[in-house]
Amino acid sequence: MKALKMGIVCSLAAVLLTAVCLTAGNLVAAQSEDKRKLTTVQTAAVDVAKTAKAVEIRYLNLPWGEKTFGFIENGGNQYYSTRTWPFAHLKLATNAKFNGTALKPGDYALIITPKGAEKNQSMSLSVAAYKPEGESGTFLVPGNVFTDTPPGKELTKKAISFGSGAPLSDVLKIELENEKDSAVNIKVHYGTRTLTEKLMLK
Repeated sequence: MKALKMGIVCSLAAVLLTAVCLTAGNLVAAQSEDKRKLTTVQTAAVDVAKTAKAVEIRYLNLPWGEKTFGFIENGGNQYYSTRTWPFAHLKLATNAKFNGTALKPGDYALIITPKGAEKNQSMSLSVAAYKPEGESGTFLVPGNVFTDTPPGKELTKKAISFGSGAPLSDVLKIELENEKDSAVNIKVHYGTRTLTEKLMLK
């Protein structure tokens, strides 16, 4: 009887130990998993007057990386500070104007150029024409945060500066805000940084 009880105790201990090891292993795997490879395409859209989805924006829910964003914001890195970053796909179903430049209905890439790249004195935002393959086509690739800038003519470019001190967002979020059908605000929230750009409507 005593031997039987000892056997049961040992069996339970073995089961508990196995469970603990499996849990620890799962935690280590989760912690070591590259969040950049888990990114997916997100979509935000607003109707304007009688036009459904007059302005639509697609983007990847990029994980926040304060150090790497600092290289884009301030320069100083041989990779992050020297390439362009196409971060959003803009689709227009109405005429609009950005930074004084007229934009016809169609597709556009929103691109950030880091400070120091291409002789930039500060970080900049540009809008470039883009031709997707089909209605659902996009240059964004799920799981690839290093998407190449698609070919297309740059239409306008302006210096930008992100605000700091916002509540932490672990991933990139972009919202569209209709301003009485006369404008749409593109609101970017990334980590503790925010940026709002206005798209004027005709």
